Amino acid sequence: MKDQLPDKNDYQEIQIPADLSAQLEEFKKRLWKIKIAEAVLAGFFGLLFSFLLVFAFDRFFETSGIIRLIILLCGISLFVLFAPYWIHRWVYGHRRENQLARLISRRFPRLGDRLLGAVELQSQNESKETLSPELRAAAMQSVTADAAGRNLSMALPAARHRKWTLAVMVLFVLSVTGLVCMPEAGINSLKRWLMPLAQTERFTFTQLDISGIGSPQHIPYGESFSIVVPLSKDTNRQPATARARYGNGEWIEAPLKNNAYTFTFPGQRAKDIVRLEADDANYDLAFEPTMRPALTSVRASLKLPDYLEREVIDIDLRSGFTTALEGSKVIIRATADRALVEAYAKIQTLPKDEDLQDTSKNDGVNPPKETTESPRPTKIDIKIDGRNISTSPINIASHSILIPLNWKDTYGLTAEKPINIRIEATKDQAPSTYIQGIDKQHIMLAEETLSFEILAEDDFGLKACGISWQGELTNPTSGEPAKGEATIQQGSPNQATYNLPWKFCPDNHNITPQKVLLSSWTEDYYPGRGRVYSEPITLYILTRDEHAQVLKNEFDRVIGELEDIARKEQNLNDENQRLEMKDAKDLQKDENRKKLQDQQDRERENKEGMKNLTKKMEKVFKDSVRNGEIDKDILKKMSEALDSMKELSEQDLPKVEKKLQDAQSQRNTPEKSKNDLKEAIEEQKKAIEKMKQALKKANEANQNFEAGTFINRLKRAASEEDGIASSILGIINQVIGHQFQDLDPVEKRAIKEAQNQQQKTAADVRWIQEDLFHYHARTSKEVHKKLVDSMRSSRIDEAMELLSANVSRNISYTSIYQSKMWAKQLRAWAKLLKGDKNQGGGGGGGGGGGGGNQEDQDFEFMLKVMRMIQAEQGIRSRTRALEDFKRTITPRATTPSP
Repeated sequence: MKDQLPDKNDYQEIQIPADLSAQLEEFKKRLWKIKIAEAVLAGFFGLLFSFLLVFAFDRFFETSGIIRLIILLCGISLFVLFAPYWIHRWVYGHRRENQLARLISRRFPRLGDRLLGAVELQSQNESKETLSPELRAAAMQSVTADAAGRNLSMALPAARHRKWTLAVMVLFVLSVTGLVCMPEAGINSLKRWLMPLAQTERFTFTQLDISGIGSPQHIPYGESFSIVVPLSKDTNRQPATARARYGNGEWIEAPLKNNAYTFTFPGQRAKDIVRLEADDANYDLAFEPTMRPALTSVRASLKLPDYLEREVIDIDLRSGFTTALEGSKVIIRATADRALVEAYAKIQTLPKDEDLQDTSKNDGVNPPKETTESPRPTKIDIKIDGRNISTSPINIASHSILIPLNWKDTYGLTAEKPINIRIEATKDQAPSTYIQGIDKQHIMLAEETLSFEILAEDDFGLKACGISWQGELTNPTSGEPAKGEATIQQGSPNQATYNLPWKFCPDNHNITPQKVLLSSWTEDYYPGRGRVYSEPITLYILTRDEHAQVLKNEFDRVIGELEDIARKEQNLNDENQRLEMKDAKDLQKDENRKKLQDQQDRERENKEGMKNLTKKMEKVFKDSVRNGEIDKDILKKMSEALDSMKELSEQDLPKVEKKLQDAQSQRNTPEKSKNDLKEAIEEQKKAIEKMKQALKKANEANQNFEAGTFINRLKRAASEEDGIASSILGIINQVIGHQFQDLDPVEKRAIKEAQNQQQKTAADVRWIQEDLFHYHARTSKEVHKKLVDSMRSSRIDEAMELLSANVSRNISYTSIYQSKMWAKQLRAWAKLLKGDKNQGGGGGGGGGGGGGNQEDQDFEFMLKVMRMIQAEQGIRSRTRALEDFKRTITPRATTPSP
């Protein structure tokens, strides 16, 4: 077997003829050249086409970065994917003879098969015995001869490199043309093509400046809004119109005006896109309707002028109005519902009312003169901190101001309308004070104590509050009028009102009987203003004799009112008796019921009148007891009259009213109504009789009272004469030996006052004589006749007229002598009456049987107790008044004059 295997040396390899090999090599090179060219040209075509595609798209609309990236990747893919694939297929896949033979067989099938057979013969390794080398060589030569007569180029696949070249050239020319003719657009598209994901803005020939429109743009919610889109400075075209639409709404066209387009849209409530189109420019802008910014709180910090010493006041300004004192400083603070970026306000000074009134006066000929020139609005510096804004301090002058405040939020939205803050400038008004709880005029004894309240108030705090008094001598005397004051309360800047109880006793301040003007005073913190005084209360501080005369006058008025009530009650009784005369059935008729109702109403009025009169009588009685100089018999009769009046107001008259009311009842039988009326009349008669008894007691007391007042009147006239003498004696060194016309005005006034007082005293003495004469005519008491005869025989009337003339002519010593002489005589006459009064046991009628019975003793004891109680109450009141005054003594208080 081993001997049968061919030896290696027996194999003989036959190569393809050189001509055929060269022809195949040429075919391969041409194939490679064409296919490589196609691959490269396809790559360039992809790049140029993708660039031109981006360039074309950019001319019409905005292409997103993703689309541009896809276009770029597709363009590059011809280089990256197609070219390698194409080269691999036609170059790497046709590098050997058999691969080329198969390709040729597509065009020349027989030739191709023979070439493929020749190539296979070339690669066979067989022995000489199997296949002759000569035969293989002959076969290859035959194939070579056949191939030599053919144009193998015709076997090449369809060549597209020329088309690709043309296409690339066309695209290249278009690209170059675009870059040359539209360099900005070309370069812009080149950048956007090469860097698709970069934020490179699309170039348009029409360029709109939308830099001022944010994304999203916030617009007022539900309100129509406008968009102003100006053309950019770099725009190449200026279209006459542009259009826009909100979301899917209708297109709105806007003409070019002032180099801008203005689009006005209706109110919107939903977030959407606004599409803008102007020539080749188009934009998509996001818009979001948003509520306008609003203030959630507006407050002010008010710093009052330094002299008030007040803390900063926080004020709520939601109403948009407040008042501020001149010289104050105001800081306005506000908080919005979202962050702000801008706020602005100006101060507008408002004219005063008087300025408006002056400028409004015009006679139709001459124009009104402007009093002041209105200042221009002043801008306010405003600090912004997120949602909070605050102004710089605003100085408040004499004019009111108006501050329109506006703001803008981070979205660029402003307030729906600015808030107008009005600050009314006010002046620091003077404080006020007054005294309450006491009549404007009050009569009292020096030892009595007044209780009242001092009220003071101010708009911006009280510094102090007090009371002052100034006496005024009503009669000439050598004494000085009372004068004093007390600081009751030191104030504070935050204390705007005072209600201070106070007690005042003239005796505590050594105030003698005279006229005293009592005032409260207060002062605030306004520099240089000083004190403000209340309307004065006039106190007439009387002697006991003068006080008794006043009580006599009040008692006269009480008796007069009691007589009037008794007369009314008698008239009511007469009318009731007329009604009683009617039949029982007639009483229940409407007209008679109405009369009964009217009688009841008038009875009620009389009852109320009696209650008020009883209170007056009770006051007169208490004051009479306090006086101490009024006889006990007078007080006893006054007390009996007072008791009767109390019974009338509390028991008798209410019974009459009740019976009249019962007589009107519709549930009564006629007989019951008549019986009730009868009982009412009986009760009324008893009441009338009691009134008469009360009047009798009161008149008896008044008669004795009148007799007692003659003594007091004579004593007062004597005191006035002594006062005239003392006043002249006080200035004797300055006036003696001088004529009246040569005197100093002060001495002239003193002499004139003394003359006026002398004339008044002379008139009083004449009235005393006349009253004594009439009193004697009623009582027939001998002492009064004797006194009248003595006064007439002394010719005191003429003497006092002469004395008045001497005083007026400054005949000093004569006037002093005559005044003292007549004062002595008047006292002698008073003593005469007083002696008769002591002997007569009460001076005229109703003395109660000599005053020695048990009833008189009981009343005298009760009177002493009442006076002791009054004395204790007076001491307690004066002590409290002294304690109050002691607490008010400060270095500022003035010591009262003795």
